[in-house]
Amino acid sequence: MVSFDLNIYSSLLSQYQPRIIKTEEENERFLEIVEELLSRPNLTPEEDALLELLVKLIEDFE
Repeated sequence: MVSFDLNIYSSLLSQYQPRIIKTEEENERFLEIVEELLSRPNLTPEEDALLELLVKLIEDFE
């Protein structure tokens, strides 16, 4: 089983600062991050969790 590193996940959250999307500009920014993550060949478990969170936030906005 692949381990989930909370320190790495915390660092990603700090870097990308996901939050409830309130404007089209924020939505576009998070869409760009999602596209960038999807373009990577192998996501870490932490990146995958961030991707899942961002997709949910985008879906809720749209």
